[in-house]
Amino acid sequence: MNRKTDIVGVRIGALHKRWLLTLLAFGLFLWGMNFILAANWGASIRWLWTVAAGAFCAYVLAVLWKALPLNYRVEDRAFLPYFGAGNLVSLFRGWLLAALAGFLFTPLPVGWMAWLPGTLYILNGIADLFDGYLARRLRQVTVMGERLDMSLDGLGVLFASILLFRYGTLPFWVLFVGLARFLFLLVAKLREKLGKPVYDLPPSNLRRALAGAQMGFLGAVLLPVFTPPATVWAGAFFSLPFLLNFGRDLLWMCGVRLDFAVLRALRSSFGCLVAQPRGWILDWLLFGLRLGIGYGVGKQIWSWLSAPPQFLSAWTPLGSAQTQYHWMVAFYGIGVVSVVLGLVGRVGAALLLIGVGLQQGILPLGWLEAGILTSACLLFLLGSGEVSIWRPEERLIRQRWGER
Repeated sequence: MNRKTDIVGVRIGALHKRWLLTLLAFGLFLWGMNFILAANWGASIRWLWTVAAGAFCAYVLAVLWKALPLNYRVEDRAFLPYFGAGNLVSLFRGWLLAALAGFLFTPLPVGWMAWLPGTLYILNGIADLFDGYLARRLRQVTVMGERLDMSLDGLGVLFASILLFRYGTLPFWVLFVGLARFLFLLVAKLREKLGKPVYDLPPSNLRRALAGAQMGFLGAVLLPVFTPPATVWAGAFFSLPFLLNFGRDLLWMCGVRLDFAVLRALRSSFGCLVAQPRGWILDWLLFGLRLGIGYGVGKQIWSWLSAPPQFLSAWTPLGSAQTQYHWMVAFYGIGVVSVVLGLVGRVGAALLLIGVGLQQGILPLGWLEAGILTSACLLFLLGSGEVSIWRPEERLIRQRWGER
């Protein structure tokens, strides 16, 4: 028994050393960012950023320190004397979100720095995929890693929501998206204190899909090329389903089961036509929507190529209007091919949304662009349907990456 205690103590000591190295790495990160920001910001704003980012770094380090005794594998309770690849990626996410937190109290960044908030959040989303993937593939899924990952997820969405509201990109309702997770945790804690049951949520592919779509949307509209009103329309398509599903989950946790009497009546009346969310009617409707997008976008691109358009402005965040125009046509072209063929259709829908955002900065938006935006949002949320060539993204929704 004493020998086992000694082994655990040695392994905890090894984790303490790694924690100190992590502390040093976070300090060097803050120093390096402060030095880089000095090229565009004065000392007062730069140190305001550093203090805010440093506070979040301290939070991550505190969570990590408290969770060190929990660094054992979930599957067999084996204690690990090292962080593991997945946790190292999570700590990298801590860097990214700390840098994002620094912008919460600074003026709107301009020039090349205007690209930093969106880039940081997009990289955070990509890293969020890889930390869990590496942990599962390398059999390093630990309770410590789960604690660290959960402490970062909600705060990233909150920071992005606050920045989008501050920058005027989205209206006040985006703050409800950022606060949703914390409201959920608050209600759960209050129910526990009142002695009321807290019901576990059932597994849901829809929840995973909406959360992933919301993260991708927030990261994209943080980039300086996207402005209202296109961001407001797209935000309504992405945020409303997310908030409705959140409300349903909140009621479920409290023991309230919504009675979808109307849906059940439709199912009893029309049988298989509405019994399956992915029924053949929906698949062919999505296919028709994809063909309509192909016709509309193709016709628009042909008109631009036949008669070069007159730009609204000469310079944009991407440089000259001509440069942004070429990027816009590229995103439209690749996106429409992907969507029409059903070749990674959700990604194609995202490319079309980027094309609309790029167009807004240099060319006026009309009814055609409004239709493209609406249709692309629907395809991004619903997928391209069964009438598709290849849909690898559907597996990521149904199953976490790296699960066997």
